[in-house]
Amino acid sequence: MAGGRPVRVLQFGEGNFLRAFMDWMVDRMRAKAGFDGSVVLVKTIPGPFSPDFERQDNAYTVVIRGRQGAQVVEESSRIQVISGLCNPYEDFQGYLDAAADPDVRVIVSNTTEAGIVLDPSDQSEDRPAASYPGKLTQLLWARYQALGGSPDSALLIMPCELIEQNGQTLRRFVLDHARRWYGELGFERWISEDCTFVDTLVDRIVSGHDPAARARLKAGTGYDDALLVVAEPYHLLTIQGAEREDLLPFRKAGLNVVWTSDISPYRLLKVRILNGGHTFLAMVGTALGVPLVRDCLAHPALRPALERLYAQEIIPALPVAGGSAYCETILDRFDNPFMEHKLEDIALNSVSKWRARLLPSAVDCAARTGRAPALIAFSLAALIHRYTTVAGLKDDARVLEAFARLAPLAAADPGGTARAALADPAIWGEPLPDLPGFREKVAASFQEIRSLGMLTALEWAVEEAE
Repeated sequence: MAGGRPVRVLQFGEGNFLRAFMDWMVDRMRAKAGFDGSVVLVKTIPGPFSPDFERQDNAYTVVIRGRQGAQVVEESSRIQVISGLCNPYEDFQGYLDAAADPDVRVIVSNTTEAGIVLDPSDQSEDRPAASYPGKLTQLLWARYQALGGSPDSALLIMPCELIEQNGQTLRRFVLDHARRWYGELGFERWISEDCTFVDTLVDRIVSGHDPAARARLKAGTGYDDALLVVAEPYHLLTIQGAEREDLLPFRKAGLNVVWTSDISPYRLLKVRILNGGHTFLAMVGTALGVPLVRDCLAHPALRPALERLYAQEIIPALPVAGGSAYCETILDRFDNPFMEHKLEDIALNSVSKWRARLLPSAVDCAARTGRAPALIAFSLAALIHRYTTVAGLKDDARVLEAFARLAPLAAADPGGTARAALADPAIWGEPLPDLPGFREKVAASFQEIRSLGMLTALEWAVEEAE
């Protein structure tokens, strides 16, 4: 019990998205569906929580702004569902104790696409393990020992990372750690048969810190909310698995949540169109000095490039229907005049994002047409340009070290640098597929970016895509 309500959800990640999506949903379930529970945030990377959580008693404002159909929506909600903070790097025993709380029923996470990885260097003795699957295995082991491994102690585990089969991948990695670390068949059975790992798809555009919205709130209320988050009205949570509205009464609260036996059509549309478009704009737009997604839609070169990317390379290659209609909604959502959605925020951890969001479209487009998709290749060239020219990027250390080795070579031999980047296992992990003409197209685009500049190179790529 914490803050007057039992802790029902342990949430790995305290970032803007989960606070404006999952915690906002918890607030709605409490208000409209009688949900009696609170959320404890778990730190997933070293370092302290923002002091603003303590200063604001874990409360914050979600501002919903944008178009909903023909109407303009603007509303604010004070979210007070977070009852505690748990930092395993500062209090590992407290982290294990949180696992033993029988009231906890749900694990939620958003550790970015790079977060669900099997790190062989993780050890059970680490305090905590470096990877999210490692940390989760330690938590589940502590719960199993404390509560005896009964079915009633099992958890619903809902990763929100944007990778395919996120729940089943996380489950596989947790079981791998469990076998290597503990060798307890009962524990493995409890994970496999009692705990439920569901695949999910989340869809809501959440911007980064919005100083203007913060200033408006302060002017209207006198309260300076450093944790304020701005999101669009649209939201969708798709869950592959048996309905558990008894644990999380989403639909009773009127939320746009779908429980389904097959998440793949929803995921394909969202990841390839919305997220793929975001990553394309982030890689190209940042180099053009464009700050926001909505500014890209007003840019004389970026909007035509995005529309051509969708029309020529992504939508025709989709193996599911509905791409054109969904694309129209996405262009409207990107053009939200109220959304301060920064390209630099989207560009975090771009290597894993590009692989998850744009590479599958490149594979399917090449299979359909027999040639390299020019604009997807250009987006990868723009990524290589960003990682070899911009200092202080945030990504996996091995990725950044690999690009740092290549950066001094880029000016003298841009084509060779691009080819070396595409072949470097430290950057991609598994080898990139050998698509016809794709590597050559990336190398040529990178050379054009270096010699002609991003804008002219982009215009050439759009002409080629036509």
